[in-house]
Amino acid sequence: MATFQALRKPFIKVLPEVADALSSGRPVVALESTIVAHGMPYPQNLDLAKDVSRILREKGVLPATIAVKNGVFRVGLEADEIVNLSMAGEEGRAMKCSTRDLPLVAASEHGCSTADEKTQWGGMFLWRFHDSRSNYEISTRSRNIDFCHSALTFQGGTGGVHRGGELSLDISTDLIELSRTPVVVISAGVKSILDVKRTLEVLETFGVPVGTWKSDEFPAFFSPISGVKSPARFDSARDVASAYLVGKHLGMSNGILVAVPNHDPAGQNVETAIQEAISEAEAAGIQGRDITPFILRAVAEKTGGDSLRSNMSLVKRNADVGADIANSIVDLLTKDTAKSQKPQMSQPRSRVVCVGGSVIDTIAKSSPSFIAGTSNPGVIHRSDGGVGRNIAEVLGRLGSKPFFYTAIGGKTDGGQGMISRLENECGVMTSSRSVHVATDLDTAQYLALLDNNSDLVGGVADMEALSRIPIPAVEDLHGVELLVLDSNAPVETLTMVAKNGVKAGCLVCFDPTSVPKARLVSRSNDFVQCLNIVFPNKDELLAMAEELNDGLESQCESIQTSDPLRDAASMLLSRMSDKSHIVIYLGKSRVLLASKTDDVPKFEHFPEDIFDTHIFPDIRSSNGAGDTLCFPNKDELLAMAEELNDGLESQSESIQTSDEYKPLRDAASILLSRMKSDKSHIVITLGKSGVLLASKTDDVPKFEHFPADIFPDVRSSNGAGDTLCGAFIHALLQGASIEDSVHFGMKASLLSLDCAEHAISPNLSTLQLKMS
Repeated sequence: MATFQALRKPFIKVLPEVADALSSGRPVVALESTIVAHGMPYPQNLDLAKDVSRILREKGVLPATIAVKNGVFRVGLEADEIVNLSMAGEEGRAMKCSTRDLPLVAASEHGCSTADEKTQWGGMFLWRFHDSRSNYEISTRSRNIDFCHSALTFQGGTGGVHRGGELSLDISTDLIELSRTPVVVISAGVKSILDVKRTLEVLETFGVPVGTWKSDEFPAFFSPISGVKSPARFDSARDVASAYLVGKHLGMSNGILVAVPNHDPAGQNVETAIQEAISEAEAAGIQGRDITPFILRAVAEKTGGDSLRSNMSLVKRNADVGADIANSIVDLLTKDTAKSQKPQMSQPRSRVVCVGGSVIDTIAKSSPSFIAGTSNPGVIHRSDGGVGRNIAEVLGRLGSKPFFYTAIGGKTDGGQGMISRLENECGVMTSSRSVHVATDLDTAQYLALLDNNSDLVGGVADMEALSRIPIPAVEDLHGVELLVLDSNAPVETLTMVAKNGVKAGCLVCFDPTSVPKARLVSRSNDFVQCLNIVFPNKDELLAMAEELNDGLESQCESIQTSDPLRDAASMLLSRMSDKSHIVIYLGKSRVLLASKTDDVPKFEHFPEDIFDTHIFPDIRSSNGAGDTLCFPNKDELLAMAEELNDGLESQSESIQTSDEYKPLRDAASILLSRMKSDKSHIVITLGKSGVLLASKTDDVPKFEHFPADIFPDVRSSNGAGDTLCGAFIHALLQGASIEDSVHFGMKASLLSLDCAEHAISPNLSTLQLKMS
């Protein structure tokens, strides 16, 4: 047993991501670890843990597994700890622990060596494992949930009064903790191995509100039928949230139990098997905490795995309902807080939402020609940056009033200052829910080294804070016309955001940001299929094409020897929806346009004086669900196409040409083919060569090149592509055609090239949009 002095160290540790969410008022759902350790076998338990996390995050809710490690109560586990936990049960390294054991766990390095029944809020499910590095005790559903102010948790089934409990007094601590912990509990009801009717009687005695989700009968875990009438009925998440908050307002200390019926078809067969297993357990003299694992194993054998599938199904259903309730609680709290202070919306509404990185940029430019391996004289400048932030600033300065989701660090105030400047100087809207403050990290930083011609020589990026970018829920995106993404968030986050955008009917825009990130995102087919217009430069386009290519080694040779840009564009177009476009930025305001119509890539190179020729008269505004913009540069596009390509040779035969942009066009075709929307575009930046626009209409890729005949002396190329992307989107919001939007974006990028002090020119507001 540890000494009291040893206990003076903190005994509760909250994962920084969870702490940030709680402090900023974002919804958090506490997860029990016992389901993972004891509820089902490996690897199905690990799969379930991942599915539950995905379900919650897709709805904008943060999962927080409750645990104890080496005598320290944990609120939130890292991914590798979840993996270890999932294997601990079968390896005998996991244990359960009840309320009475909490001081023993905190006082002992090894925690609780004997386990009591599982408990819901005061006590803990405890598991312990030993390896060469550490000793763990992981717990769940404890009073820690109340310590960390989480309002909601969910489980499989709730503990209760055991059969014969009126004589044995064998009653789960779950019921006592429900009566003294103010938390909403989502479960599939009371396990049918218990006495359901007496359990509800005890909960009534303890003053715990109990209701069933959209049903008048209380469920019995696997089966929606228990033969017992539910004390109350909840027909919506708002009903539950309102009851919970009213109870808090009245000063009540009890929780609320919400029982969600399990409608899995195999449920009744499983229920029959449970009753048989109960009889077998009684005959074998199995009692106490050993009865539940015995019955679950027996039922699994009797039902041929139906019980496991049904168990997983009900847990995921509980997670889905729990996420809705958590969001409703936060929404009602936000509205209540606003009423007590001053009238305001919980989240300002905008026609365009940007989700991406906020970065402190440090730009170093050498004075003479850059010499590698030694110090170079020059000028160093620090400014606000990040692709997502830059695009939001462009939209703000042009008057589109974007709403911005991002993450900043909390160790210094540099990030807060950057957000303040966006709001006060650029007209960008944010909220406490949209800007995540990572208190344990610095704000993302980027160091770029430019040569004397202002071209990028190399850079170093510290972007860890951007892994915390929050996910806007579908409800947050209702009424939004355009959703703009960069590649700074994790791929899983980007995919969730893009899917939510499609569900909400947004036009989704994408800037690949860099060649490595262009390759990475192209590996997610679910993400690429959400895209409709992409903005790569030529290197990004080719990189994307390489990643899209399942047979890259045999197929890339033809790309490199003929026209890799065309090949990459074609590859990308083939993944995009029926009417898709790729706008390829060639540098210093030159643009190439690729389009797809009837599954055939079309490539057109035309001079600036025919911009008024409308080849896509049906694409003149951002209205239309499922449209997506993607803004890679040429390297990003090629990288994405490389990832996506699974049949380049067969796809390219019909589109071979001898023009200089063929590699980009083929790469764009590959990317467009993965973008499912019927109106997809890729805007490819080509540096001094302008912009290439690849579009898909009726599955046929089509390409247009926008050259730049006049451009200023380049003072800085940093931010030029972001400016083109943001100005393009602004033009779409104003009802401009794709061609007019490209032209306006090129004009805006000229201002960025002529601005050395900032990535985004403060003079953008002087531009006039002309529509033909």
